[in-house]
Amino acid sequence: MFLIKKLNLRNSKIQKIKQIPFGFLFELYPSKKNLIITQKYLFVTEKNYDSISPSNFCEFIKSKLVGEKILEIKQKDFDRIVEIKTENYFLILEFFGNGNIILTDNEKTIINALEMREWKDRKIKKGEKYVYPPLTRNPFTVSLKELNEMIDEKEIIRILAKDLSFGGEIARKICEKLKISPDSKSSLNAELVYDFLKNIEENFSEFENINQDLEKDYETENHLYKTKDLTEIVEKGKRIRQQQLKALEDLYKKIEEINLNIKNIMENYIEFQQKFDEMKKTPEKEIEINGIKFNPRKSFNENIQDFYKKIKEMKKKIEGINNALDKFEIKAKEKVEKKEKVEWYEKFRWFISSDNFLVIGGKDAESNETIIRKHLKEGDLVFHADITGSPFVIIKNPEKKKIPETTIREAAEFCACYSKAWKIGIQADVYYILPEQVKKEGGLPKGSFMIYGKREWIRRIDLLLAIGVYNGKIIYGPISAVKIKTKKYIVITTGEENINEDFNKYFGELAEQAKKAIPYGKCKIVEIHGN
Repeated sequence: MFLIKKLNLRNSKIQKIKQIPFGFLFELYPSKKNLIITQKYLFVTEKNYDSISPSNFCEFIKSKLVGEKILEIKQKDFDRIVEIKTENYFLILEFFGNGNIILTDNEKTIINALEMREWKDRKIKKGEKYVYPPLTRNPFTVSLKELNEMIDEKEIIRILAKDLSFGGEIARKICEKLKISPDSKSSLNAELVYDFLKNIEENFSEFENINQDLEKDYETENHLYKTKDLTEIVEKGKRIRQQQLKALEDLYKKIEEINLNIKNIMENYIEFQQKFDEMKKTPEKEIEINGIKFNPRKSFNENIQDFYKKIKEMKKKIEGINNALDKFEIKAKEKVEKKEKVEWYEKFRWFISSDNFLVIGGKDAESNETIIRKHLKEGDLVFHADITGSPFVIIKNPEKKKIPETTIREAAEFCACYSKAWKIGIQADVYYILPEQVKKEGGLPKGSFMIYGKREWIRRIDLLLAIGVYNGKIIYGPISAVKIKTKKYIVITTGEENINEDFNKYFGELAEQAKKAIPYGKCKIVEIHGN
């Protein structure tokens, strides 16, 4: 009751649904809020929690509810039931017992549920009509006479918790506020309880911040979940590491054995060849000479070449296992170490311009859609390359200052580098426009927008990108923006050179992060500074 009155989500469109620990996150537009639904409660937040692997139920409700408009959210009388009405469905949330989430059509026929259940008087099953639980008394309509009769029969804690549906925690709080014993019975003044219930919102002023309190409760649970999850990751990692180290040991032993065999053959080449030719005359599945096995269907020299091929294949496997071990150690380190605060813009491509403006860019269609719909504001500038396959790039300007030409040039270079022009290896033309010139038209795919009005152009941009180290972190962007912050940086351009060794040597343990900044994963290094 306290929370539902504060939810102002009518006419919000469900833009995205994802599974999060203990529940689901509904991304809403244009409210730019996220509705969190668990089996115990719901709340609204502007935060975007990390997703986990989606359940079948999550995938199902996504297929039905994404794109639906919320018409109403209401509580069923005073029951712990909340109904979310959309254009074509009801999402019914039961917050009693173990909790449940049920999807029905407009006629309240059950389509699916988080948990299918059955009682004597009702069923939660596909195809069944949704039936509400047996009615309980509404504490705000109960009469003084009814309350008097109830108090004569049983303890106040039981009346408040069960008969009036407050639940144990709120029932105890009411008793505390009334300064009465939870076990009070016939000696209790029913009128005192009656007056309290009539003014319950005033008496529970602490529930003014109920949404924030629920958000904190969720984050506490989420933290415990992640801590447990990290323990499982570490233990699993130890097992995987042991298996990989054993595989490495076996491969090194096999390589050593084959090298010894090759050495033996080459030192006694004529003797081995003669024996091989003699034994080949008698068809056998396998020829064995001095403990070394040969394939009779191939020539003697082809067999020797096969030995060398086996060594080459094993070395590739060793390289792959070593890379996997390195990557796992990096990932494990990132997960187990205390996480630093992550800014909202770090989920996109971004840099700080020479004039100290934040510039963000999309990584894919979904993030292009997000930065335009959610983060484009009055005063900003929008950039796009004149080629199919370009990010949208935004200069953020919350103070609505005049944006300097240097920052405009840097944003255009950034946009060009992460466009398909880099993959093709050509110069790029980039235009920039005002926020009001960008419109989403019906039928356009995700990440695509219509552009109206005059465009300002920056032509024939050379594709050069700097990647550097600043305060122990990787930064990247136009050369002029990076070199103002650090002396340790490299400059890359289009190309397909093998830069792994150079990056590993130059960036050390930050090499993998640095490689993520390379457009389309390929480049060549043209300058190295501060090595």
